[in-house]
Amino acid sequence: MPEMKCPKCGSPMTTGFVLDMNQGAKVAEWVEGAVEKSAWTGLKLKNRRRFPITADRCERCGFLEFYA
Repeated sequence: MPEMKCPKCGSPMTTGFVLDMNQGAKVAEWVEGAVEKSAWTGLKLKNRRRFPITADRCERCGFLEFYA
């Protein structure tokens, strides 16, 4: 894979992930659809597509670019 360059300043980007510490350490996820609250689980997630989030961070300016 070619080296990613920052779209803001042109410096190299480093790939990482977004850590979710809400219920133990796990990778944050993108969830399809609008937010719907649930009395039992906090949010309704059943039958929704979910993807782990990766993030590229610029080594110089700190710009973040997220991917699901």
